[in-house]
Amino acid sequence: MRSILSILIVLTSLVASAADKSPINEADVAALGEWQTYVGGWRGAGQPQRGSTKGAWSETSDWAWKYTADHASIEFISEGAKHVASGEIAPTKETGVYVLTLLAVGDKQPGKFTGRKNDSGHFVFERADAPAESVARITFRQVAENNRLLVLYERRPAGENRYVRLAEIGYTRQGIQFASGSDGPECVVTGGRGTIAVKHEGQTYFVCCTGCKDLFEADPAGILAEYKAKKAKAAEKK
Repeated sequence: MRSILSILIVLTSLVASAADKSPINEADVAALGEWQTYVGGWRGAGQPQRGSTKGAWSETSDWAWKYTADHASIEFISEGAKHVASGEIAPTKETGVYVLTLLAVGDKQPGKFTGRKNDSGHFVFERADAPAESVARITFRQVAENNRLLVLYERRPAGENRYVRLAEIGYTRQGIQFASGSDGPECVVTGGRGTIAVKHEGQTYFVCCTGCKDLFEADPAGILAEYKAKKAKAAEKK
């Protein structure tokens, strides 16, 4: 009898722990908070040489949150790109340092870059083992109240430590601004600007990207319970 009772207690504890577990990795989401303004759709124009339209092209890029069982990251997928097809940004154990897993156009295997924000507020990523003619350094920066995104690709000539420009893409945000802020609806997953409507039990809520939409639809009750708990905790601190 005691054995059965012990098993029931253990099972109850496991169920309670599973119920209390957040559907997203809060630490990863918090660490990636400064990337929230990048989430959304972008339309861009690339230029090999600054001030010249020779060799220019157009591309689009979609940035969204990506969630797995234990981690959260931000990924982007570009259409019509000449240099970078996709990328995924994840936090590291070191505060403010990120790893960018990037797949170049034409490559089958992705390369890993490490980066952080510099003194100018730009995110700079470098890959030490990049081939001579491939992207070795990437700089991301936003201007115009985060409605413009500029991405600079540079390569490192063989045997040299200097970087040479490959191209720069200037993106403009598509549609409504996705950045976090006090105006407009709030994403029930990340707290950023909500622009995509989702429904649960007749009520409409908002999320900021397709990644958050997928997560919400997989467990709307869990996401909303956690969102309400966060709001209640924030209200208590005021």
